[in-house]
Amino acid sequence: MRSGDGDLTMRLLGNIIWFITGGWLLFLVYLFAAILFFPMFLPLLRVARYALWPFGQDVVTQDELDEYRTLRQGVQSDSGLTAAGNALGGLGNLLWMLTFGWVIALIHLLAVIVNLGLIWLIVTIPNIGGNWKLMGVAFRPFNKVIVPAALAQEIRENLARSRLGI
Repeated sequence: MRSGDGDLTMRLLGNIIWFITGGWLLFLVYLFAAILFFPMFLPLLRVARYALWPFGQDVVTQDELDEYRTLRQGVQSDSGLTAAGNALGGLGNLLWMLTFGWVIALIHLLAVIVNLGLIWLIVTIPNIGGNWKLMGVAFRPFNKVIVPAALAQEIRENLARSRLGI
């Protein structure tokens, strides 16, 4: 067995346990909210897929991704387009927080509490981290990008190095 195989197996096992213990229900809640909040359907559908299989993926902000691309490619993105996207995402986040965001974030918080109460079952331990991770995305899903966990770690490390001048 290669070293990456164990990590892949654990992510798959975590996702299966997540799905069985309510991931499918969270997916349906996000999908229902995406249908009701139709103008922002596609970004919310991405979050719904993330809620279905969260392990092995992570979230970075659009600003972090743009800064990482600038570091890697040396080409700055169009700042006017970026500013318009950030403003639209900010407005989307505000509307989302006032309608569905606080409800879904509260659902994740309650799921964390329930899973803490059931910690003796051991299989609920990964669900605590998964719900905690999804709580922030549930509250403010726009201007967020879902990427593989290894890429998110690389983005954060490179941005930290560039900020420290290393």
